[in-house]
Amino acid sequence: MAFYIDNQTLEDINVFGKKGRASVFNLYNVTKTRGGAKILENIFRYPLSDERAINRRSSIIRHMMDSGVEFSFSGELFDTIEHYLANIDTRTKLIVEDNFVQRKLKGAVGADNEYKQLHKGLLAIIEILHLLHVFAGKMELDSFKSPYHEELEKVYSLLRDPELRPFLDKLEAKKMSFSKTAELDTLARFKVREKLLGILDYIYHLDVYIAVATVASRLGFSFAAALPSYSTQLDVEGMYHPMVNNAVPNTIKTDENGNVLFLTGANMAGKSTFMKTLGLTMFLAHAGFPVPVKKMKFSVLDGMFTTINLPDNLGTGFSHFYAEVMRVKKVAGHLGKSKRLLVIFDELFRGTNVKDAYDATVAIAEAFATRLDCLFVISTHIIEAGEILRSRSKNVRFIYLPTIMEGTTAKYTYTLNEGITTDRHGMMIVNNENVLNILGSDKAIKESSQNPIKRFAVDKQTLEDLNLLGEFRPDSIFNIYKCARTRGGKALLEEMFLNPLTDAGLINERIDLFKYFQDEKHSFLPNNEVFERAEQYLQFAGQGSAATSLINMGQKLLMQYLANDREFQMIKEGLAAAVTLIAHFKIYVSQLNRKDLPSSMLPAIENLDRLFSDKKLLWISKDESGEITWRQIAKHDYLLRRVYHQEMQQLLKTLYEIDLYTSVGELASKRGFVFPDAIPFNTMDNQISIDQFYHPGLPGAVANHITISKEKNVIFLTGANMAGKSTLMKAFSVSVYLAHMGFPIAAKSMKFSVQDGIYTSINVSDNLTLGHSHFYAEVLRVKHIAKEVAEGKKLVVVFDELFKGTNVQDAFDATLAATAAFGGHRDCSYVISTHIIEVGEALREGGNNFQFSYLPTIMEGVVPRYTYKLTNGITEDRQGMIIINNEKILELITDRPQ
Repeated sequence: MAFYIDNQTLEDINVFGKKGRASVFNLYNVTKTRGGAKILENIFRYPLSDERAINRRSSIIRHMMDSGVEFSFSGELFDTIEHYLANIDTRTKLIVEDNFVQRKLKGAVGADNEYKQLHKGLLAIIEILHLLHVFAGKMELDSFKSPYHEELEKVYSLLRDPELRPFLDKLEAKKMSFSKTAELDTLARFKVREKLLGILDYIYHLDVYIAVATVASRLGFSFAAALPSYSTQLDVEGMYHPMVNNAVPNTIKTDENGNVLFLTGANMAGKSTFMKTLGLTMFLAHAGFPVPVKKMKFSVLDGMFTTINLPDNLGTGFSHFYAEVMRVKKVAGHLGKSKRLLVIFDELFRGTNVKDAYDATVAIAEAFATRLDCLFVISTHIIEAGEILRSRSKNVRFIYLPTIMEGTTAKYTYTLNEGITTDRHGMMIVNNENVLNILGSDKAIKESSQNPIKRFAVDKQTLEDLNLLGEFRPDSIFNIYKCARTRGGKALLEEMFLNPLTDAGLINERIDLFKYFQDEKHSFLPNNEVFERAEQYLQFAGQGSAATSLINMGQKLLMQYLANDREFQMIKEGLAAAVTLIAHFKIYVSQLNRKDLPSSMLPAIENLDRLFSDKKLLWISKDESGEITWRQIAKHDYLLRRVYHQEMQQLLKTLYEIDLYTSVGELASKRGFVFPDAIPFNTMDNQISIDQFYHPGLPGAVANHITISKEKNVIFLTGANMAGKSTLMKAFSVSVYLAHMGFPIAAKSMKFSVQDGIYTSINVSDNLTLGHSHFYAEVLRVKHIAKEVAEGKKLVVVFDELFKGTNVQDAFDATLAATAAFGGHRDCSYVISTHIIEVGEALREGGNNFQFSYLPTIMEGVVPRYTYKLTNGITEDRQGMIIINNEKILELITDRPQ
C-alpha cells in the first residue's frame, strides 16, 4: 500500500517545487536517463507504507553507495530506443521485397529518413543489451546474496531469453544489410517489444538507485531504519533541512506518551523550517531514500498531511479561515478511518480572530491528543493555548525555538528547547526593516513626481494573488477573456494582460475599438480549418527569385510522384486556404462602417484597401475554383510568400486585432460586462468609483459599490470568517487591473483616475530558501510596497489580513502603525482587511481619511448566513468555533470505527 500524501503537502515541503526553482526532487534527480527521472518522480509521488519494502529499497541504495557503482549507459541511447519502440504502425514495417526502387530513389535524394531512424534504433538496442550484459556480469561478482541479487536474477533471465539472442549475436556489426535490418526490426517492434521495454525499465530503476546513492554519498546522508507500525516511535538525531545553507541540526524523540508536539517561538525563530524539515525527513524515509540526519528510526505510518502555506480558494468560495477548517476536516476524515498519520499544522487558524483561534486551537489539539497512534506537530503564536493544554492532555509535549536579544537585535539559535516561549519580537522586526521610516520620507516623492510612469507597476505576487494569468489554469481571469478565435488573437490577449496601460487616452482608444467591433455582426473569418491552414502557410517567408521558386516547385512535384512526398500538396492546400482567407477578409473590410471607425484603426484598414486593390493580386477571388497548374501555384506562392510577405504579415496582424476586439466585445455583451471610463490623474483628486461590481469568475455573485477619493483613500475592512472579505478585495483589484487594460469589467459602471500600478498582499507564503518565516515574508512584502509608495507612484494597494503571522499584540501595533503610515500618502488608494477590529477604533481617532466597512453575518440559530453586502462600520461578528462545530470536525477526530 502506498503512503498517502496530497498536493498541498507536496507543495508545503517543496517536493517538486515550481518551475525554475530548487526542489527536493531536483536535489535527488541526478539520473542520466529520462526514464529514470520519470521513475524517480513516481517514487516521490507514491512513497511506501510497508517497513519491509522501505528497508529493502534503502538497503539496495546503500549497497550501490558502498560499492561505488557508476551508471555506464549513455542517456542518448535510451531516447533513440524509446522513439524507435514507440512506432508500432505496421505500415512502417520493413519488407525486403517491397518498394525497392522507391527506397533507392529516396536514398538518392537524401529523403529515406524513416529507414535511417529504424536502423539507428536497432543499433541502439544492440548496444544497450551488450552494455547491460557486461554490467550485470560485474555486478554479480559483487552482489551475490546482496540486496540487489534478486534484481540481477531478473535481468539475467531476460538476457537468456532465446528471442533476444539475435540481438546479442550481432554485437560487432556496425552496419547491417537491409534484409537483416528488416528481420530484426520485425522482431524488436512487433514480437519482443514488451521484453525490451522490461529491460529498459530495469535499467531506469538502476539509474535511480545509482543516482540517489550518489547524492547520499556526496551530501553525507544517512539511511533510516523503518519499524513495524504497531508503535508510534520516532527517534531522529541530527536532523536538518538539505536545502538550507548551514542548517542547524535538531534531535527529536517521540512515542505515544508525547505524540503531540506543541511548538512555539518568536517570528523568524525557525518554526516553519523545523516543521518542513520534519515533514520532508519523514517523507524521504517512507520512500526508502537516504535522509539528512545523523541517525533515524521510525514507525511506519499510513500517510502525512501538512498545512504550512495554505491559500484561500475563490473558486469554491473558501476564505483563508474556512480553507483551514476544511483542511482540518480532511485530516479528521482520514483519522476517522483509523489512518496512522503524521499531521503538521503551522499557525493553526491564523485566518480568524484571536478568541476563535484560541478556542479552536485548544479544541483541535485536545482532540488530536486522543489519537495515540499518530504524530502531530502544531505551531502557534497563541501561547496561552499551551497552558490550558498542559493541564488537560498528558501526551502533549511542549517545545520552542528560542530568541536571544542582543540590544535591539534578535539572535536565533534554531535549536529546540523544552517548554513554551514568551518571546515577542514582531514589532521589533517591522522597525528593524525601517518600514515606517520609508513611508515617512518625502525625498523620493519629490524626485519621482518629475518622472512620469510609463509602465503599469504590478509584480508576480499580485498576479498570483488575483489569479490573473495562466492559459492552462481554468479558473484564471485570462481564461475568462480567452475567447479569440485565432492563435494570433490569443497571443495579443496575453500581451495586453501582461501590459496594462497608464495613459487615459490610450485606454479610452482601446475601449472605443472594443465598442466599435462589439456592434459588428458579420463574420470576418472562414471556417477554422481553412484559417489555420492559411495562417500556417503565410507565416513562412519564401526565398530566392521567381525562377528559383519555379524550379523548386517542380522538384517538389517530382518528389510527390516518385516518393509520395507531401510537401507540394501541402503548399497547394495552404495557398488555396490563403486565397480563401484573403478574399473573405477583403469582403469584410469593404463592409466596415468607416464613418464610426476609431481613428487608431484607420491606418491599418487603409493599408488593407491599398493591398486589396493592387493589380498583382486581383487574381484572388473568393469564388475562384477549379484546378490550377503547378506553374500557377509556383507564381502565386512566390507572390504571397516572397513579394508580399510583409503585407501578408500585416494583414494577419490586423485580422488578429479585429478578432480580439470582436470576441471580447461579444463576451461583454453576453456576460453583461461594462466598459470603464478612464480619466487622467488629477493631483487635486484621486478617484475610483465602481458600482455593482463583482468577481468575473463568480457569475451571479452579490454586487457591491466602492468609492475611493483623495479625501477618503483608505477602506478599513472587517468581517467574520466566510463573510467575503477576500473575495471582495480580489473582485475590486481585478476590476482595477482590467480597467487599466481597457477591458470590460463585471460591474454596472466604473470611473477611475488612471493609476501607476497595483500591489496586493493576499496569499504571501514563507520562503525556506531565503530563510523567511511567514511573518517575515509579510514584513518584506509590506516593505516592498512601502518603497513603491514612497517613490511617489500613484498606486492601488490591497492588504488582506496584515501581519497575521505574529502574536496578537505585535499584530495590533504593526497593523495600526502601517495602516496610518500608508494612508498618509493620499495619491494612493488602499483596501486593508483585518480581524483585529480594535485597530479600527484607534484609526477613527487618528485621521479623517479612513472609510470603515464590513461584511455582516446574520445568525439563524447556530447557522451563520452571509449577505456579502458591504456595510458602513466595524464588525463585531465572531463565528470561528461555530463553523468548526458545524463541520463536526472534533467528532470525526475522536470517533473511531468499531
